[in-house]
Amino acid sequence: MSEESLRVVIADDHSVVRQGIRGVLEEINGLDVVGEVGDGVEALAMVIDLSPDVVVLDVNMPAMSGLEVTMALREEGSPVRVLILSMHDDPEYVLQAVRAGADGYVLKDVSPAELRDAVIAVHEGRDHFTARVTQQLSVGLRREIEEEQLRTRVGSLTQREREVLLLVAQGMTNREAGGKLEISPRTVETHRERVMDKLRIRTVAGLTRFVVEHSLDDT
Repeated sequence: MSEESLRVVIADDHSVVRQGIRGVLEEINGLDVVGEVGDGVEALAMVIDLSPDVVVLDVNMPAMSGLEVTMALREEGSPVRVLILSMHDDPEYVLQAVRAGADGYVLKDVSPAELRDAVIAVHEGRDHFTARVTQQLSVGLRREIEEEQLRTRVGSLTQREREVLLLVAQGMTNREAGGKLEISPRTVETHRERVMDKLRIRTVAGLTRFVVEHSLDDT
């Protein structure tokens, strides 16, 4: 870290936690904790007023969450580097933090040394995510990609293919579905094969499970 002062604001709704973070960070030479606060609205106001280099934000705070504060700071054009300190390693929390504009995300059970490293890293313009968080981010991104691919495949179904899918999932034979839709059993079979190809599902049981899991019968 450079010798110039590193100015930090700490935001967490538990005073004991704030004191602990302060104690850990003040071991960094040249670091100055210029403010600490217990809710999101006050955190946003303090960062805008004091213009620190780094703000350490808890996710769950009264009035505004850490993620909402992060988004508000980015909308304000604040150059402050944001480090999220959270007890949550759920992929969705991590993804939301990245989308909001956080520069780092560490868990509250990290060692004091890693917390100090994280603050220094984001101050120097480097992103910092703990190993477990990085793994969860990968899981979340993969899930997001899979969901987008699924939406694309479902969106590629024609109206008639969706109708055939729902009737097949209800247990109707090709003849029964054809009678309801006023088309031939062979045409039903053709539509069903196209549905299976598009959804990459090879069995009627698989189609039924797909419809139930994705609530397509409600659309």
